Amino acid sequence: MRITPLAASLAAASLAAAQPSVTIDLTGVSIASSGTSHPDVVRTSGTATISPATGYLYTFNPTVRGTGLLGALVIPTARPLGDVLNGFVPGQFKVVTGAMRNPGGALPVHVFQSSVGGTFSGLTINLTLDLDILPTGIGRAAVRNITKPTGLGLSVTTGAGTISTFVPPPQVFTEWHFDGDLRSVKQTGEHPSSGPSRLRFLDDPAFGPILGGPGEETDYPSPPTPQGVTAAQSAFAAASTFGIPGPGGVDRVVYRTSPTRNLADPGNRAKSRGLGLALWPNTRDTWPDDKIGHWTFIWDLYIPAAAWTAEFPVALIEDNHNNDAAADCFIRQVGGVGSIGYGVEPGAFVTSGLIGPGRWMRLALVSDGYRQSQGRLFVDGIFIGTTAGDWVYNSTKSTDPRYGDLSTAQPVGTPVPSADWNAWGQFPSPWVFAPNAGNPALMGSTICLFADLQGRGESVYIANMLFSDDILSDAQVASLGGVNPRGIMFLTESARCIADFNEDGGIDGGDVEAFFIAWESGNGPADVNEDGGIDGGDVETFFIAWESGSCP
Repeated sequence: MRITPLAASLAAASLAAAQPSVTIDLTGVSIASSGTSHPDVVRTSGTATISPATGYLYTFNPTVRGTGLLGALVIPTARPLGDVLNGFVPGQFKVVTGAMRNPGGALPVHVFQSSVGGTFSGLTINLTLDLDILPTGIGRAAVRNITKPTGLGLSVTTGAGTISTFVPPPQVFTEWHFDGDLRSVKQTGEHPSSGPSRLRFLDDPAFGPILGGPGEETDYPSPPTPQGVTAAQSAFAAASTFGIPGPGGVDRVVYRTSPTRNLADPGNRAKSRGLGLALWPNTRDTWPDDKIGHWTFIWDLYIPAAAWTAEFPVALIEDNHNNDAAADCFIRQVGGVGSIGYGVEPGAFVTSGLIGPGRWMRLALVSDGYRQSQGRLFVDGIFIGTTAGDWVYNSTKSTDPRYGDLSTAQPVGTPVPSADWNAWGQFPSPWVFAPNAGNPALMGSTICLFADLQGRGESVYIANMLFSDDILSDAQVASLGGVNPRGIMFLTESARCIADFNEDGGIDGGDVEAFFIAWESGNGPADVNEDGGIDGGDVETFFIAWESGSCP
């Protein structure tokens, strides 16, 4: 779109008068009951504009009622949109409110965008909720991609979409080195400045009985699904013990993942439900949203030749909180050619010669779900293409754990009894429902890794992993380079050479460039004086080491 000088001056004047919030009146918006689809419905905040900011809060929860014959049966009285969505898929109430990070502070195109819907009483409805900010600062709310049965319509009786500015808390980075267990480097005390996210086996017996497979997602099967299988089918050992080279040529302890299926009964998809790892972001104590719309995963990964014979050798992410469907991020090989994708069909995966068996790779997926609905993929710091982006679960506050049985009448959820919380190891169980017969719900707080309900995904090896609750820039990912046996951001102390910051074996201008990219981004490796902060003291320490031209 071409912006004329007049349009630019009007936009500047509009932003000069911008406010910290805008309201988009949705009263009277309707989706006709006729037909099985409907054109997009769009409203704006009129002349009211919002200021640029590094973060935004939003709501999209007007009161609606059904129209048409089916609409009157399904939604007979006016109800908040979030409660209606809960009737289709329990827990969808959470999508109508949230918070987004906006690095750089320029006006974002999308504040929030999410596809919602499902099946209720045999009726299926799907739509996309979209909150935007136009270049002039005007807020816009839209319902898009509407599909529904004939006879089911919707009308907004009252309510609005709102967008307001806020200052997000600092970005959090958590890292794991898999030196014999699933503890993060913060939990081991190696790097206390690493973040609070935690990992557990998805089928840990402490979490209680595992829910069922296809068709029994919300039931506990009888006999119960076996527990402890992930731990039994995986292992921690030196790379040489597994018969593979060590990361970066160093024979250190790595983690061999479990296949995504129970090898004792590989065709039984119900027995695959609990297999994998559960990652709890654990940033809800300081984050105002119970989900994360912008995030980054980085893995130092080795795929053995035996795994590469499968079409889908690695199931990296199942972004549902308890593995009730197919994985969302796979590495795939066809004819020996590797590809990777997240949230897209295999035909839309990104193909790269950098993805393959028999070597260590540093994979990164940077998901800008709310603003762009896009993910960016990297191998060894090299950008290889784009894929989809989405949000992930993060409901539980460690200081106040609650179930996700949210509604307008119960906006904060049922508290988890302290005895249950302690029994789960102070980690949200993926399997236990709230004791609320009217609106049962799970914790909705975890991300599944190396899990796939269809059983696709072999044993592979992981040396290091990092998770962040925000995106990393391309420069930040590039500064991390390829696989390092000492870690990703929070490096082990052994044989660290500050002067050779990019660890290429030489001390030159490349180290200065790599240091300042990390320093300006606030990345963990830039804390070279190891005082817990990244500031001028680190610059001084780096240059003293760099000017010496040698490593200890």
